[in-house]
Amino acid sequence: MVAPTKPLFDVDLNRDVRALEAMTEAETLKRYLYGTEVYGHLQDSSLPKLTLGGVLMRLHRLTALWERLTPAQQRTIQTAVQSFEALRTEWAVHYEAKLLHELKSRQTALGQFLVESEETPRTARENYPSAIEKRVMLELLQDEAERLGVLDKDLKSSLTSLDNRIHRVAEKVDYFIWDSRVEGAYPRDKFWFLYLLPPQKKS
Repeated sequence: MVAPTKPLFDVDLNRDVRALEAMTEAETLKRYLYGTEVYGHLQDSSLPKLTLGGVLMRLHRLTALWERLTPAQQRTIQTAVQSFEALRTEWAVHYEAKLLHELKSRQTALGQFLVESEETPRTARENYPSAIEKRVMLELLQDEAERLGVLDKDLKSSLTSLDNRIHRVAEKVDYFIWDSRVEGAYPRDKFWFLYLLPPQKKS
C-alpha cells in the first residue's frame, strides 16, 4: 500500500513549541493541577487545551526531534521542561491525581471512537488519524504513571482491551500515517497504532 502524498494528520512543530510554552507557564500549570477539569484553558484560544497528555506528547516529540529545532526553540523547550519538572515535583499529589483522571478520560474517549468505528466503518478510515492521537497520549500517560508507580492493574487492563479493539478495526499499512517529518519520534515497535489504518470501504 502506497503512502498518500498529503499527510493524513499534520503536525506543526512551531505550534508545538508555542503550545508547550503556554501549557508549562508556572501559574497556568499550577492552576490546572489544582483544578478538577481534564481540559484546561489557555489564554491563546488558537492553541490546544491544556492537558498533561498534551504536555507529555509535545515534550516527547520535540525532544526526539531536537536537531530540527532552532536554538531559540530549544531554549524555549529547556525553560518549559524546567517549569514542568519543578511543578510536577512540588505538587506531586495533585499531579498524580490529574494524571490518573486523564488516563481514565482518554481511555473512555478512545473507546467511544472505537465503538463508532465498529458501528460506522465507512467513516473510520477518515477519522482514525486524528482520533488515534488519544492513543499516543495514552502511551505517554501510561509511561508516566508507571514511572511514578501509580498505574493500577485495572487501567493497564483497560488499555490492553482497547488495543485489541484497535487491531479489530484497523490493519497494518506500510507507512507512517501522520506527517512523515515527525516519524522519527514514533518508532513502529512502541507506536504501532500509527502504522495502521481501517480498511478502505468500497462505495
